[in-house]
Amino acid sequence: MSLRVPDSLTASNSEGYRTSVRLWPGGLSFSGGIPSDEGSFFCEETEVDVTRSPLQTLRDLFREHPFLSYPYAAVRIITSEPNYTIVPEAIYEDEAKERLYRFTFATPVETVVAQPLRELESVLLFGLRRDMHDFIAQTLPTAHWEHTLASLLIGWHERSLRALHAHMYAVVQDRTMDVACFDRGVLRFVNRFEVENHDDMMYYLLYVWKQLELDQRNDTLTLSAVASVAFDLKEQLQTYLRDIRVEAIQTLYRADDRAATVGRLTVTPTTNT
Repeated sequence: MSLRVPDSLTASNSEGYRTSVRLWPGGLSFSGGIPSDEGSFFCEETEVDVTRSPLQTLRDLFREHPFLSYPYAAVRIITSEPNYTIVPEAIYEDEAKERLYRFTFATPVETVVAQPLRELESVLLFGLRRDMHDFIAQTLPTAHWEHTLASLLIGWHERSLRALHAHMYAVVQDRTMDVACFDRGVLRFVNRFEVENHDDMMYYLLYVWKQLELDQRNDTLTLSAVASVAFDLKEQLQTYLRDIRVEAIQTLYRADDRAATVGRLTVTPTTNT
């Protein structure tokens, strides 16, 4: 496990930087930059040993790379937890919160994080391993957690406001596929599916497409995955759908991290329960 940062980033000037630590199955990235200097953005990635516990992996990384725990202007910890749900702001009230938590997160070892999505008038709830949450809270007291989907949903919503037709997005990572659909600013669908192969992906994408009664000629599907998966899946789906676009998953995540660091993406604080 090895990460590098620019020589210009030091413990004495780190408070001028915004950073992101992105966790995904089998890997991690560390990115950052100075908000007023777009050319300062950097992004480094490393693979991790999947046979070890996530907590031990984080501990080792922070011990080997002191710059991960420098004092920064802002630190995002982005994770792609399988247990998440989106609830309307209107029903996310004190008397309903505990009932929502019990229904969505059955295991007591989880810390529930509530991330407001004001543009969607919703709240994204997701569960974290309590030991990982506590380690980050002790190591980076000012860090806040985000779910991978949060900023993506906000970006897709903004695009949808300018579009004339519906747009479905699918993000494939490891053995999961997140699917969301917007139609002129309205979030019509979002869910995660467990997938083993291309047949599973095809089935869920076409099933959701049919259930939403999307137009195979005018509406759009964007696939984000590793290149081999995305282009193979596109080739198979072209029998059924006309407008299919491919966006490499690393490009998607780097663009998101750049926007949060030196762009105009506004970070909304999360609430831990």
